[in-house]
Amino acid sequence: MEAVVITGGDGFIGSHLVRYFAECGLEVYALTIPNSPVVGRIKDIPHVTVIQRELKEAEALLEELPQKPVAFVHLAWSGVSPESRNSVDLQIGNIELCLQAVHLAAQLKAQRFILPGSTMEYSYCGQAINERACPSPQNAYGAAKISARYLCEAKCEELRVPYIYAVITGIYAADRRDNNVIYYTISELLQGRKPSLTALEQLWDYVYIDDVTRAFFLIVTKGKAGAFYSIGHGDNWPLVNYIRKIRDIIDPALPLGIGEIPYKDDRLPSSCVDMTSLEKDTSFVPQVPFEVGIKKVIKSVGETM
Repeated sequence: MEAVVITGGDGFIGSHLVRYFAECGLEVYALTIPNSPVVGRIKDIPHVTVIQRELKEAEALLEELPQKPVAFVHLAWSGVSPESRNSVDLQIGNIELCLQAVHLAAQLKAQRFILPGSTMEYSYCGQAINERACPSPQNAYGAAKISARYLCEAKCEELRVPYIYAVITGIYAADRRDNNVIYYTISELLQGRKPSLTALEQLWDYVYIDDVTRAFFLIVTKGKAGAFYSIGHGDNWPLVNYIRKIRDIIDPALPLGIGEIPYKDDRLPSSCVDMTSLEKDTSFVPQVPFEVGIKKVIKSVGETM
């Protein structure tokens, strides 16, 4: 049985990957911080070994982790919440953590080092995100992701570790609550209130977590060294389209306050993806249409009210 190492295995994305990878027949080694408050998400899953250590504890980790894993997926990242994304000190620490992960992957002779990126690196690039898109970060979080991408690429080349970078667009899921326009709109409409919104002309892409886990599994098992992949659904619609679909599912008669709030400035961010490389190399095709996935989210939000 092939093995895979995942840092941040108890996080939102990580916990989904851990469970799915194990179900698909991989032996999963999930790294978490010591005394993680959310490690229960991944405990007692068959074919999953949970290791609660800091990455700097390399000597101990080398004894506990397998040699030549099919991939080393580095998901661990601090400061992802909106209130922490502009903390420069916090984001700089993440860069050092990424480089520590590369060193560990090299010592394990990992067949691939996979570093996930964010569309926040490309907020104002003006095109669907692919390997040719010009980085244009919106905050310190995006800037740190860009730095980590290129520094890890250089370190992987130095240590001869095959390197893959994978940018993920906006993820939504029934077991996730985000401070974004989708969850705000659902909450307001379910409570019979009209959501106050901007004109929502930004082009955006949303992907359900089940498609994200499948995409990562294909990258882990089929991804090519040196590749840049964009993971999403590929709709690339104006935000208003998503909001109207949400309203129509809940109740087509409910009003929407589209245009009630002015934009902060004239620069509209976008979050669109070009999945050509991912589809070509791994045969990935998203399977969860927005209308299907968002019904699960609406149901989940309604049950918690």
